[in-house]
Amino acid sequence: MASGNDIEKGQVNGSDSVNVERGGRTVEQFKITLHTKLWKADSPLRSTCCIFRVPEVLRRQKKQAYEPDIVSIGPLHRGTDAKFKLVENVKEWYLKCLLSRPTTTITLDSLIERMKELEIEARGCYSDPCNHLDQNDFIEMLILDGCFLIELFRKAPDEKKQDEHDPIFNVSCMLEYLHHDLLLLENQLPWFVLEFFYNLIESDNHEPLSTVVINFFRDSVADPRILSYHKPDTTLKILHIVDLIRTSLVQEHIDELEDPNAATPKLIYHLPQRIPSAATLSEAGVKFRIGSPGCILNITFKDGVFTIPPLAIDERTDPLFRNLMAYEQCYHSCKHKITSYAVLMDNLIDTAKDVDLLCEKEIVATWLSYDDASKFFNDLYNDTTVINFVYKGLCRKVDVYHKARWNRWKEKARRDYFDTPWSVIAFATGFVLLVLTFLQTVYTLQPYYHPRSN
Repeated sequence: MASGNDIEKGQVNGSDSVNVERGGRTVEQFKITLHTKLWKADSPLRSTCCIFRVPEVLRRQKKQAYEPDIVSIGPLHRGTDAKFKLVENVKEWYLKCLLSRPTTTITLDSLIERMKELEIEARGCYSDPCNHLDQNDFIEMLILDGCFLIELFRKAPDEKKQDEHDPIFNVSCMLEYLHHDLLLLENQLPWFVLEFFYNLIESDNHEPLSTVVINFFRDSVADPRILSYHKPDTTLKILHIVDLIRTSLVQEHIDELEDPNAATPKLIYHLPQRIPSAATLSEAGVKFRIGSPGCILNITFKDGVFTIPPLAIDERTDPLFRNLMAYEQCYHSCKHKITSYAVLMDNLIDTAKDVDLLCEKEIVATWLSYDDASKFFNDLYNDTTVINFVYKGLCRKVDVYHKARWNRWKEKARRDYFDTPWSVIAFATGFVLLVLTFLQTVYTLQPYYHPRSN
């Protein structure tokens, strides 16, 4: 009789052909199971993905910055929370109103048929397989969310189009919450779906959808000027709303050209070279000057002068930047421009003293306390990576300037002796007295060394 140890080893009746696992499966069954898994295996993240779940390594820094408050757009948060119920009812009401307009030629059947054609392409935009939604549920989601967004963008700037019973517009806080939720990376619809509904609903509106969306979100930022320079570019392929907002922020950015003759230091470029804070640089003679409003990324350093476009920050700035940076971290075709900006500003702003300096120069305007503003920049890019840091050339210039002793001595002299008009006057008076004393001494000693002959 075979012992228990023999069975565990697979040696039954002197044969090792019937290997039995502890789980009760034979080796042949195990092989079949593994072959089946491998046959079904596919890339978990295809190149068409552009709407992502925020990686946990980023989410853990500040979860509420990535999660919607009142509305779910797209499949990633659909049906997950009762807090979305109010706006889900609004979506259905908006669609009903759209289909019942006397002048409309839109039918529910035509919408369903068109969304069937777009379903596979739309699913391919999400990093999550969305298996919790079958074809009918996914198509329903595309129709309700797409119509809701276009109706929202259409009604927001025109009070005549707003219904008195619409909670989106008669509850004062709703638009602010919507601005937050619609700029979340996980809360997006593919842009081609939005364009379909826009061209269908607003067929007489010749304004590009990108311009309509940018105008809607200008009230969502502390300083609307950072979005006001967007120029519709038909060569740019917009992927979703977050991609559009990022494009509007970075497309006017002019990358600093590297000097081809400059020696390239042996650095790993995705580990940016740190530079001193604004207050420390100021003590070394660096001047800070406000740049032209518009593209916040157009920061320059020349002849000891930092020129930085103005940035206004409030409680809405944090989730916006975090989601833009999460998008850059996840999408393969995004340069890390917003992330590079966050890294550079974190270098310049280390404490409340640095915020005070930049606020004095009108480079930063903040509705937060100076301590909270410095913490905002210090925490913003935690756990992110930076590939091809766009300010590496600028940082090298700053580092060279800061290490030059003459610049520090010159600034120390200015700060100690020329910081007020009275100190300048005192210095000038002392210098004149010194010269006069020297001349008097010369004239006094001249007869002794050069006596006149009679």
